[in-house]
Amino acid sequence: MKNKYKSWITGIFLFVGICNGMAQNDSISDFSWSANVDLMSRYVWRGQQYGTGPSIQPALSGTWKNLTIGAWGAYELVASGTQETDFYISHSTGPFTFAIWDYWSYSETGTTDFFDYSENTTSHLLEAQVQVSGNEKLPLSLLGSYFFYGADHSKSIYLELQYAKSIQDAELLLFAGYQAKGNYYAEKAAFVNLGCTFSKPIALTERYSLPLILSLIVNPDRQRVQLVAGIRL
Repeated sequence: MKNKYKSWITGIFLFVGICNGMAQNDSISDFSWSANVDLMSRYVWRGQQYGTGPSIQPALSGTWKNLTIGAWGAYELVASGTQETDFYISHSTGPFTFAIWDYWSYSETGTTDFFDYSENTTSHLLEAQVQVSGNEKLPLSLLGSYFFYGADHSKSIYLELQYAKSIQDAELLLFAGYQAKGNYYAEKAAFVNLGCTFSKPIALTERYSLPLILSLIVNPDRQRVQLVAGIRL
């Protein structure tokens, strides 16, 4: 099993190399790269807070036609808590996006073996996702995700409904996340992630603006409310 997932990860990097070669040749018009860095006051994901300090969150992805391969991370700036490095592959067709995520969390004071994929000891979480997105007339999207292997032995299922709205040069996102099965997010089936995210570019000069991100996040199961702020570079 361990060798199987090593091969899967190796395959991702091989694909990136192949796509890079294609981008330099005939398929350059079909290939694109994306990179950004978020600086957040806290790392909160699906209603769960990870760490106790500000978090730097880099992201890198390459897309060829409808196929995307990427990496994402979250690292505490002033504390030595849990750090995270994730990889994913996704494919879009019509309103549907299918993805496989490999979430790897580790503590700098504990084990840091990325290649440990043994189900009894791994800190990886492998997740299958499907998302269906609406259109401009109905800007709703529904995400379904399933931890099918790794540290969550309860194999949790998470569902999230989102509504996106443009307000002049700002974006508003409303979301409601529900754990339908398992105990990763809560001890029972429950709403764990309710709230909204507001993003707006703040002009610094005539040519440069800095996107501001504000999220109000409510976890009814844990009776916790958080206001998270960040900027995107």
